[in-house]
Amino acid sequence: MVKVSVIVPVYNAKKYLAQCLDSILAQTMKEIEVICVDDGSTDGSGEVLDQYMQQDERVKVLHRENRGYGAAMNAGLDVATGKYVGIVESDDCILPEMYGTLYEEAVAEDLDVIKSDAFFWYEAIGYQRNTHVASLEPYYDRTLEDVDRNIFFDFYMNIWTGIYKREFLTYEKICFHESPGASYQDNGFWLQTMIYGKRVKWLGKAFYLYRQDNEASSVKSRDKVFAMTREYEYVEKLLLGREDYQYLSYCYYYKLLRHRGNFLRIADAYKQEFCRQIQTDYTKYKGSLRGFGGLERWLQKVVLDPEQFCEEAIQTRHNIEERLQDADALMIYGAGYRGDRVFRGLVNEGYYDKISCFAVSETPSESVLAGKQILKIEEAVKNYPKALVIIAVVRGSGMYLQMVQKLAELGVFAYMDGSDIEENYYIL
Repeated sequence: MVKVSVIVPVYNAKKYLAQCLDSILAQTMKEIEVICVDDGSTDGSGEVLDQYMQQDERVKVLHRENRGYGAAMNAGLDVATGKYVGIVESDDCILPEMYGTLYEEAVAEDLDVIKSDAFFWYEAIGYQRNTHVASLEPYYDRTLEDVDRNIFFDFYMNIWTGIYKREFLTYEKICFHESPGASYQDNGFWLQTMIYGKRVKWLGKAFYLYRQDNEASSVKSRDKVFAMTREYEYVEKLLLGREDYQYLSYCYYYKLLRHRGNFLRIADAYKQEFCRQIQTDYTKYKGSLRGFGGLERWLQKVVLDPEQFCEEAIQTRHNIEERLQDADALMIYGAGYRGDRVFRGLVNEGYYDKISCFAVSETPSESVLAGKQILKIEEAVKNYPKALVIIAVVRGSGMYLQMVQKLAELGVFAYMDGSDIEENYYIL
């Protein structure tokens, strides 16, 4: 009996494919099938898949003309036979105990969906960081139901850290939007599973290695301007067709929320046009934002004067990039959650080699993070006196003020706020 059907959508992923498949086939739970959907690859990925199919009878390969990520995923769902379904992206990897752990919990508690944490993963620099959300600690490792539904949306948004009961997906008619290319179709699938899941659980463990250093990843594309917008229009149409009006506010809120990240991701040449979409959507859906002050203030700035907003946003980023490029080296002051986000923002923009070290106020518990030293701030300033210090905590917080004071004591008065990186760079 197949317990978990693992769907692997593949398009020109030869560089990472063997590593990905090896991690799936190394699962401690052997009752899996691995459904690889070759979506018209031209780089030899199809041949790699065929070799694995010949070597392991659990591997099934579907070769298709290129029709996009959503169509490939639906093809995999159509032929899946497992009690539960998992998803692994072809450039990622998973730990050996992932599906055994998830399946055991899912069956014991009759779950529609069970998910876990993940690791942000830069393989080349040996970096892993858990996505665990500390504020959600009371909700980890317990079965959540409809009364908890708002909490579902607070966990890290993804479709691949868990497994889904196949019967649940079929009954609720949950599938992927078959739009062209690899264009954020995971958003629609995620939203549907969160809306319709009746018994859902998140484990406080991480099994999934989410690669951040694949330059061909669709999330790094600068020209897919309206792809995410169309994805939420697809979900809206589904909900209206099913007369599930009570769930529309989730769709509208996340459509507006994704606008901010999308604005940061796309190239400057497209920002003005995209702001007109934001204007339209804010006018229609602003009622879904009650209580979400930070996002609403950002959207209001866009809507009030899109042209000025775009000009200022582009200039602000230009000024930040000028400072980063002119600096002899970069020092990230703070190695916690904010330090991690600033680090990933800098690495994604190509500044890894320029980062001299992480600095902390107290004696560090670890000596190295992502190939960079973690030094006490006094030692860091002494060793790298010309480095631009980036304060990686919330701007204006008590900790921020203490760090500014500490820098002043060390004779450092020129620094950058890490919030500038977080607010102006697209960080996954």
